[in-house]
Amino acid sequence: MDLEKTGRLIAELRKTRQMTQKELAARLHVTDKAVSKWERGLSYPDVSLLLSLADILGVTPGELLRGEANSPGGADTDAGVHNALIYADSAAKRRSRSLQAIFAAAFSLLLLIGIVVCIICDMALSGSLTWSLFPISSIIFAWFVLFPVVRRGANGVTAALVWLSALILPFLYTLSRLLPGQPLVFPIGARMALIALPFLWAFFALFKRLRGRRHLAAALTALLVIPLSLLVNLCLSSMIGEPFFDGWDFLTCLSAAATAWAFFSLDRTASRRQN
Repeated sequence: MDLEKTGRLIAELRKTRQMTQKELAARLHVTDKAVSKWERGLSYPDVSLLLSLADILGVTPGELLRGEANSPGGADTDAGVHNALIYADSAAKRRSRSLQAIFAAAFSLLLLIGIVVCIICDMALSGSLTWSLFPISSIIFAWFVLFPVVRRGANGVTAALVWLSALILPFLYTLSRLLPGQPLVFPIGARMALIALPFLWAFFALFKRLRGRRHLAAALTALLVIPLSLLVNLCLSSMIGEPFFDGWDFLTCLSAAATAWAFFSLDRTASRRQN
């Protein structure tokens, strides 16, 4: 396996198809830096990416491994290489799914132990379920929101956001009922949730849409922090008389703007290197 030959072949086929490194990276769900390293012969695509990469570039995995398209005598080995890659990819996915299932089971067990401990302590101290209802409801809420990510990794983020969006208001209402001396828990919490949720979905959409340009996604996310902060301040100001804008808010907006500028600069630098 010659890294430089393979890298030159990837670059040649990519340019033939009039694709940029960012476009190829987005289709493979990797960074443009990874594609750049492949083409410069500094690293090699992960075995799990070879089948997809070969399909996008219109060659066989064997040709990618040799660094030569349609090389004489190479066709005889392509079928074997292809089958071997399919088997390796399938085995890796099975191992990954098994590990995720183990982590998910351990995560669920730990939360269940936490619930049982809370119930035992509460019954022993109070003779009934009193304060334990607060941590129990929080643990159940956390399980619904976090379990998809623990079970499926990055593929579970969408499900986690769906559960968060669906359960946050019932959860806050439950907390308000468990804390009768805190009448503003639900009104304030509900408004904060309704403000924050669209921004969370926007952050998620940015990173998903700009998968090949993480610096640009981070810059836009930092900019969105500014209107989010202002909306939160406006809500708190109208409900509990907090100042709409003070020194800490100024520092927050300034930090967000500086962070956005830094990531925009990194994105421009990466674009110039590719061009």
